[in-house]
Amino acid sequence: MSVLQKASDLIDCLGRAGEPMTLGQVRDALDMPKSSTHRLLSELAGLGIVRRTQDGLYALGPRLLYWGEAASNGYDLRRIAEQPMRRLRDELDESVHLYVRERDVRICIAAAEGRQVLRPFVELGRPLPLRVGAAGKLLLAFADEKTRQLEIERAAGEAAGSHKPIDAEQLEKIRTERWATSVGEREPGVSAAATTVFDGRGRVVAALCISAPTVRLPEERFADLRPALETCAAEISSLLGRNTGEYA
Repeated sequence: MSVLQKASDLIDCLGRAGEPMTLGQVRDALDMPKSSTHRLLSELAGLGIVRRTQDGLYALGPRLLYWGEAASNGYDLRRIAEQPMRRLRDELDESVHLYVRERDVRICIAAAEGRQVLRPFVELGRPLPLRVGAAGKLLLAFADEKTRQLEIERAAGEAAGSHKPIDAEQLEKIRTERWATSVGEREPGVSAAATTVFDGRGRVVAALCISAPTVRLPEERFADLRPALETCAAEISSLLGRNTGEYA
């Protein structure tokens, strides 16, 4: 494995954690020798990509803020989707998010946050799993076979709680319908629904998702909001070059 790949995996590890990590936690997550992990962390800290907290833990560094802003400014999908997403947010009065897949995780690249006091919080750029949540399952359904199988195996090895772990049959249904929903899968008390966004070559490039507390978005409401969500996704896809007639 190249040094660049190791650095990328380390950055992903810190991002997924969502909180500062000890040297030992990073070492265990990456399955690297302690000396190599410490050396890589030190080098990245010197570049501002990783930072050392006052209590000696490791977290993502300030340089990533600059890179993230530069990347978002040049990300056409985010720019194109923002206005349709805001209109959908205003129509449904709930938060709207746009996710893309990066290898075996999903990342929120754009958000039109609802104006309700009680609403789900999604951190832009933070890696989230594919095997749970409406947007994750939708992107997983259109992922390559290796990624689908990996996530199915991961889901089978986890405690499912109140929901059924994702399997090949569910993914095929999602792929056929281009529609996925979830209730309390990633976060208890939160519901979500998602549909596909295509590019001009007919590839699924993103999942457009609406989420809200389950008390405002019970399963019975999914069918009511589906037309508005799919219309917004079709508009974004059209702006990306997709022929709207292909949605029929």
